[in-house]
Amino acid sequence: MRFLVTAALLVGATACERRPVPPSAGSGHSQEPPRQAREVPATAPPPRATPAPTPSPASTVDHLRVEGSEWRQGNTRFHWRGISAFGLAEKIAHGREPEAIAFLDWAAARQLTVVRVLLMARHLFQLTPAKGIEALPRLLELAAARGLHVEIVALADTADIPLNIEQHVTAVGAIAARHRNALIEIANEPWHPTQDRTLHDPSYVATLARLLPGGVPVALGSAETDTRYAEGIYATWHAPRRTDEAGWNHVLALSAGATLLAQWRKPAVSDEPIGAAERLVPGRRDNHPGRFRAAAVLTVLTGLGPTFHYEGGLRALIPSGREAECFAAWRDGLDMMNELPGGGKFLSERDVASVAIVSHARAAFARQFENAIWVVAVDPEEGASVTWQAGWSTVDQRTAAGVRVFRARR
Repeated sequence: MRFLVTAALLVGATACERRPVPPSAGSGHSQEPPRQAREVPATAPPPRATPAPTPSPASTVDHLRVEGSEWRQGNTRFHWRGISAFGLAEKIAHGREPEAIAFLDWAAARQLTVVRVLLMARHLFQLTPAKGIEALPRLLELAAARGLHVEIVALADTADIPLNIEQHVTAVGAIAARHRNALIEIANEPWHPTQDRTLHDPSYVATLARLLPGGVPVALGSAETDTRYAEGIYATWHAPRRTDEAGWNHVLALSAGATLLAQWRKPAVSDEPIGAAERLVPGRRDNHPGRFRAAAVLTVLTGLGPTFHYEGGLRALIPSGREAECFAAWRDGLDMMNELPGGGKFLSERDVASVAIVSHARAAFARQFENAIWVVAVDPEEGASVTWQAGWSTVDQRTAAGVRVFRARR
């Protein structure tokens, strides 16, 4: 019999996927080293001299807007259902538009709302900044026709690609301003060794944000190593991926997102949690559908925007095999939370006991409203149950492999 235990939230995480770069390549990058808070080396050059940015003109197009820590599309709450689709612009740039269309059709048919795309790359695939810029308007048009938003990652692999960063970001912003389905993440893991050293300084990345048109939602880059990267219109976060022997730590670590939201007071997206793959690679890939279902449920419960990350997504391939099973479970987890209202107060594992005692589960978390509460039991055993405190009573419960969701009122 397992009892409720406190999950140790892990601070480290794993760097974004790229093909291994040999040490001789000069970047010192090996495949997905642990993400750690790091200081810019004393020998690093100062940020490139840039004229003091003036506020960019406001976009004349209605993009997603921020209201507290939630998204709004017009007067309607927007639900972030993202997926890694790094290679979509590369497909369009290199004459494989039908492949991009097939992926977008697949994503729209599964009620996804956001695709995350790299606009340049050197290690996963070859995409020059110029080719990425050229492909971007067509990508945004194709996505918009299918009701999809595009999270444009403007800068990647900049340590190895000659580039005028300011001009490139400005060009991306000019295109995004004309397309209401565009969002911009300035840099993928800006602190990573594969990025130009100027991006290792959050204050420099913030100056790039000021080059972008007002009205376009902008994130600086994933903020797990330095919270100053959260100082955009919205924030992105790459959750810890380290796994214990049982394999559930990366799921439980998502609960830290609620604390980040409380600190940042803006929408935040879990853009690169552990990815799905055909085979388990501890600390990098998981192939257990139940864990992806539980991860989706817990991500929504925290208030973070959920994104499905997977091996095939690095090249925008439609999931197949075990990846497809994990995606189906993840999407099922989102559907289990469809009726969760906005607002409320997140209860950590320690705080859940004030409203309910959950037995026979690995961990439990909750979101409490004035007259309602949702409790999520992670990795429940068959006999998992809840004993309510303070006048709460069960309305219903939903159970699927990896998770059980209890709803109560008083």
